[in-house]
Amino acid sequence: MKKFILLAIASILTNLVSAQRVEVTPTFGYTFSGTVKGYYGTYDVQNAMLYGAKLDVEFIDLTYFELSYRRNDPTLEYITSSQIHKEANTGTAHYMAGVLRELNNGTFRPYGVINLGLTRYWDKGDSDFRKWFFSTEFAIGTKIFITDNLGFRFQASVTTPWDFDGGGIYWGIGGGSSANLTFGVPIAHWDLSGGIIISLPD
Repeated sequence: MKKFILLAIASILTNLVSAQRVEVTPTFGYTFSGTVKGYYGTYDVQNAMLYGAKLDVEFIDLTYFELSYRRNDPTLEYITSSQIHKEANTGTAHYMAGVLRELNNGTFRPYGVINLGLTRYWDKGDSDFRKWFFSTEFAIGTKIFITDNLGFRFQASVTTPWDFDGGGIYWGIGGGSSANLTFGVPIAHWDLSGGIIISLPD
């Protein structure tokens, strides 16, 4: 998958020379994750603010190659069946590449996105936990341009990490005299985001 990302970057950079339009969009928003009930208790990946950026390069009319990066820092909370709470500070990042298709080229430009890429999870505490997953992203949104080179972008998306070994995000939470516990979370990340589009001159 890393090779796929590198090939996608190379393809976009090649198309920059002949691109009809190039857009850079810093983004900011909010991620809704979820709660999963396990055998020993409940695991809650809490909602969190997100930030990132997108690069879009038009290669045919209304169709763009897109590269995107976004990150958030959710708290992972584990609640045992006896209502004991444990928490871990974590990080989540998505590295995606794909295609954005606009419906028209007016002031308001609704669009859809299909992306593939990698999702990375890590523990920001004492453990050295790191895990990568292949991920897919589907999104809809709209662009609103106030000039030819400046506008706003609003998007709703869902990103799903895939574990082909059967499971999800494996994390360990320990403490006290209890043994460490691991769990799998088949979880989707639902994002609402917005940003300012800066379109480079043709």
